[in-house]
Amino acid sequence: MNRLISDPAFSTPGVAAGSDWFSFENYTVALRALPFFRYSEAVDAEAVELLARCVMAEGMWSTALPVEENTGYIMDGNHRLAVAHRLGLCQLPCIPLSYEDRRVSVCHWSTGRPFAASEMERLAEQGVLLPYKTTRHRFAPTLPRLELPLELLRQPVP
Repeated sequence: MNRLISDPAFSTPGVAAGSDWFSFENYTVALRALPFFRYSEAVDAEAVELLARCVMAEGMWSTALPVEENTGYIMDGNHRLAVAHRLGLCQLPCIPLSYEDRRVSVCHWSTGRPFAASEMERLAEQGVLLPYKTTRHRFAPTLPRLELPLELLRQPVP
């Protein structure tokens, strides 16, 4: 189930709460239940543990995960998805996008070779789990930073 951010606890500066959706200057952020998200790459367990400690210490979630809008395939943020599972979160903020979107570019992490949008769409549709650090997604303009209390994200999706 998709729920656009409308909770009064949403405290990102410059964005008013209480509307049906939040649109930053260049992106829309939505809340989705954890089962929607699909890993696109393997993660490093030590990096997940370190990130989990940082997120818990802050008590806030600072990043909306960019995802393929129809499949939930993570464009960037596989470690954060693992952290969400570890912390028992029920939902996460995301930025639904298409690989055809001009704001998204993807290249091979080690060679810099571009991935075609059609290739990434095929991988997303098939739910392929790539090896750690295979792709590097870039977003222009950069993605917004959030400040969502972890308590909000622990609430079950209505």
